[in-house]
Amino acid sequence: MMTHDVKQAFLCPYTLYRGHVTLDALTFDAYLQKFAQRAGFIAALHTSGKLSTAQAYSELANLWHQLSEAYAPVSPTLNSQP
Repeated sequence: MMTHDVKQAFLCPYTLYRGHVTLDALTFDAYLQKFAQRAGFIAALHTSGKLSTAQAYSELANLWHQLSEAYAPVSPTLNSQP
C-alpha cells in the first residue's frame, strides 16, 4: 500500500526552480506548477468524460485568471532579470 507522501509525489510532482533565485520568481514558479498540474487534471477529466467541454473550459479560464492575478504584481521584477 502506498503512503500518503508517495501518492502526493506521484500525483503532484514538483520540479526545482532553475532560474535566477528571487522570492518573486520562486513564488510565481510555484503558482505556475500548480496551474500546470490542475490543467492536466482538468484535461484528463475532460478526456475521460467526467467533465463536459463547457465545464473544462470554465475551470481552465478560472485557473488562467488566478495565474494572471499571481503574475501581475511580480511581472516587473521577473521581466527585469538577466
